[in-house]
Amino acid sequence: MPATVPASADCPSAPPRRDTTYARTLHRACLILGGADGLARHLGVPEPSLRKWMEGSEEPPQMVFLAAIEIILLYLDKAPEV
Repeated sequence: MPATVPASADCPSAPPRRDTTYARTLHRACLILGGADGLARHLGVPEPSLRKWMEGSEEPPQMVFLAAIEIILLYLDKAPEV
């Protein structure tokens, strides 16, 4: 988890049987942006839908998934090198 993300960030995780690449990607993007409400606003989607995707009960639209990947990649580009 990035050091800039508060421990209290509201980012639900999928249970093990529903833990998909989609859910993990959205969860990571959520952590980067600091919570589900911020990620939903950034993606332009309703928060209840985002939560279903993050919990693994539904798959997100491809464009939402790709936007989440972009968030992660942009974060990695700005992260200090180790």
